[in-house]
Amino acid sequence: AIGVCIDELVLSYLQKNIGDNSNNEKVKFDGGVRFRGTLVSGKLLEARGFREVNALSSDMHSHESDFDGALKRYAERSTSKEVAKNPGARDRALKIVSYLAKIDREEELQVNIGDESGDKGDDDANFDPWSPVKRYL
Repeated sequence: AIGVCIDELVLSYLQKNIGDNSNNEKVKFDGGVRFRGTLVSGKLLEARGFREVNALSSDMHSHESDFDGALKRYAERSTSKEVAKNPGARDRALKIVSYLAKIDREEELQVNIGDESGDKGDDDANFDPWSPVKRYL
């Protein structure tokens, strides 16, 4: 059931950002979808091509989308004999692969390079994850 939720959230994100992209905004899938995974959902996220984060950020997510990993894993899921037993899972995987194929990878890499060179690190540098707890000490 959690896997279905993950697939539907990814599909919804892609439909919203790619399907309705009439204003030619640049789509960011690589690192654009973030999840806070648990021991169970973390394995499901990794099975769908999401990568673990290397540094803690202010939203404290544990996994983020990886274009190459997601494309590979969802393509494998769409042709897997195990997933083929569930037509809904296969259909979702095929839809996700078709939306990922519409993303211009070169353009997305340029967006990611621009985001990394931006000045977003200042907010994370001043963030204290324990600040809500400190008022009780």
